[in-house]
Amino acid sequence: MDITIQISAVNGRFTLDFIQKFQCPVYLKAFLQELADNDIVYELQDKQIRSLPAIRVPWKS
Repeated sequence: MDITIQISAVNGRFTLDFIQKFQCPVYLKAFLQELADNDIVYELQDKQIRSLPAIRVPWKS
Protein backbone atom coordinates (compact mmCIF):
# COMPACT_ATOMS: atom_id res chain seq x y z
CA MET A 1 0.00 0.00 0.00
CA ASP A 2 1.75 3.14 -1.21
CA ILE A 3 0.62 6.70 -0.57
CA THR A 4 2.61 9.69 -1.79
CA ILE A 5 1.91 13.26 -0.69
CA GLN A 6 3.35 16.09 -2.75
CA ILE A 7 3.38 19.56 -1.19
CA SER A 8 3.82 22.82 -3.11
CA ALA A 9 3.81 26.35 -1.67
CA VAL A 10 3.34 29.48 -3.79
CA ASN A 11 2.18 33.03 -2.91
CA GLY A 12 1.08 32.25 0.63
CA ARG A 13 -0.94 29.16 -0.32
CA PHE A 14 -0.02 25.53 -0.37
CA THR A 15 -1.23 22.54 -2.30
CA LEU A 16 -1.25 18.92 -1.20
CA ASP A 17 -1.48 16.16 -3.77
CA PHE A 18 -2.40 12.70 -2.50
CA ILE A 19 -1.24 10.00 -4.87
CA GLN A 20 -2.13 6.39 -4.17
CA LYS A 21 -2.31 3.07 -6.00
CA PHE A 22 -5.78 2.19 -4.72
CA GLN A 23 -9.20 3.85 -5.03
CA CYS A 24 -10.35 3.74 -1.38
CA PRO A 25 -10.54 7.34 -0.07
CA VAL A 26 -10.22 6.39 3.63
CA TYR A 27 -6.89 8.18 4.25
CA LEU A 28 -7.85 11.32 2.37
CA LYS A 29 -11.16 11.50 4.22
CA ALA A 30 -9.39 11.04 7.57
CA PHE A 31 -6.97 13.86 6.71
CA LEU A 32 -9.78 16.19 5.66
CA GLN A 33 -11.66 15.35 8.87
CA GLU A 34 -8.58 16.32 10.90
CA LEU A 35 -8.48 19.67 9.10
CA ALA A 36 -12.18 20.25 9.80
CA ASP A 37 -11.83 19.19 13.47
CA ASN A 38 -9.09 21.80 13.88
CA ASP A 39 -11.04 24.56 12.09
CA ILE A 40 -8.62 24.66 9.17
CA VAL A 41 -10.35 25.90 6.05
CA TYR A 42 -9.52 24.03 2.87
CA GLU A 43 -10.74 23.75 -0.70
CA LEU A 44 -10.87 20.38 -2.41
CA GLN A 45 -10.14 21.41 -5.97
CA ASP A 46 -9.99 18.23 -7.98
CA LYS A 47 -10.13 14.47 -7.87
CA GLN A 48 -8.67 12.45 -10.69
CA ILE A 49 -8.53 8.74 -11.22
CA ARG A 50 -5.72 7.87 -13.55
CA SER A 51 -4.84 4.51 -14.93
CA LEU A 52 -1.78 3.20 -16.65
CA PRO A 53 -1.77 0.36 -19.11
CA ALA A 54 -0.70 -3.01 -17.80
CA ILE A 55 2.60 -3.22 -19.64
CA ARG A 56 4.82 -6.19 -19.01
CA VAL A 57 8.50 -5.74 -19.63
CA PRO A 58 10.23 -8.81 -21.03
CA TRP A 59 13.09 -8.77 -18.51
CA LYS A 60 10.78 -9.07 -15.45
CA SER A 61 8.92 -12.21 -14.56
